[in-house]
Amino acid sequence: MSKKTLPHSFHWWQFRKIILRSVGAFGLAFCGSSKAAEPAGPTRLKILHHAIVTDTIPDAQSPCGLARDPADDSLVLGFQDKGDVVAGTITHFVRSRDEGRTWSRPFASYRHPDKTVGAAVGFTQIGPEQTVAVIMEITHTDVSVEGFKAPRKSRTLFARFDPHTAAITPIATLPQPAETLVGAMPQNLIRLRNGDLLLPAYLTPMDWAHPNPEIDYGSGLFRSRDGGKTWSPFQKIFGPHPSQSNVFYNESVIFEKADGTLVAFARYDNDTPPRDRRMGKVISRDGGQTWSAVVESDLPAICPALCRLDNGHYLMFAGALDEPIPRTCMLYHSTDGEKFTKLGAPFYSRTGGQPFNTATGGSQMLLPLGNNRFVLAFYAGDRDLPGRDKTYIDSNLVELQP
Repeated sequence: MSKKTLPHSFHWWQFRKIILRSVGAFGLAFCGSSKAAEPAGPTRLKILHHAIVTDTIPDAQSPCGLARDPADDSLVLGFQDKGDVVAGTITHFVRSRDEGRTWSRPFASYRHPDKTVGAAVGFTQIGPEQTVAVIMEITHTDVSVEGFKAPRKSRTLFARFDPHTAAITPIATLPQPAETLVGAMPQNLIRLRNGDLLLPAYLTPMDWAHPNPEIDYGSGLFRSRDGGKTWSPFQKIFGPHPSQSNVFYNESVIFEKADGTLVAFARYDNDTPPRDRRMGKVISRDGGQTWSAVVESDLPAICPALCRLDNGHYLMFAGALDEPIPRTCMLYHSTDGEKFTKLGAPFYSRTGGQPFNTATGGSQMLLPLGNNRFVLAFYAGDRDLPGRDKTYIDSNLVELQP
């Protein structure tokens, strides 16, 4: 695994009528391990180190989990070897014992035994000793790499996850209407102060040509009030776009502010120029029972991952649509969780610091290490790589500075 240290600072499915063809599948990190006081005022991003996680697994993409192993304090990262959870997708798990400076080869992998099923495992740490996973199983009518274009349906499982062995223990199957597809965001699963678990997700028809008029498709959440043993039916929380009737919100992040307010951001895909395609934002002040109308945020971005810092500020890692190369991974900072400003992009290890193309930004992770330092994991493309999508997994060790 190649690596390089930087001595200076630097100021990480297309949806429409199919499920997001962005070589990304999944997208709040448990931030309780960041005990040092973060900068109180404006911050800048300093990149301390960058390292390729893997560029030897063809089409490696979709980072889907990043957690600390309580058994030995190492870091565990998950990713897939295909986009869109097509048939035969494998989730690989790798480890770093030096806080993201180097990464092992896969020490475990997960693949569904049925060759017509694509399975993707995403995981998140919701406490120092508790990591959970969500398994999305998609049954395909077309098992080719273009199978995401054909009708397909899914089953979504909630599970315990052991970061030391990557053992997965299913606990519950999430309820969903027949002939539908759920796109879950396991990395953004959160536990509220009252103990409820919220899993951001979106619900679509199995076949867009034959939707069920009685089902309210869209972006929202599943809720568990008993630690994941049972789950409520899907709750749509993103209503219509303020001005565009053809907007369908999909991948989202939900987080709880210090006063109990819930805030959610969601991506959409249509023909709006990328730099004008701002994520929708909704707010709940009653624990997620009711939500505000959608307003446009100030973030033209996709696939957000979010971390609340100990000082009440927030970091978001997403694919920025207003960069010269749209979908460039970008770290954002906010003092209130609603208005975000750019801190900077990570260093793309294989392509001289900048992304080669738009095969990036569709799934990314961040994890605090303490002392204002964070690990970022993301995927990117390079024309010199083998495979269909020519992608690899990258990582950065970064520091926030006043």
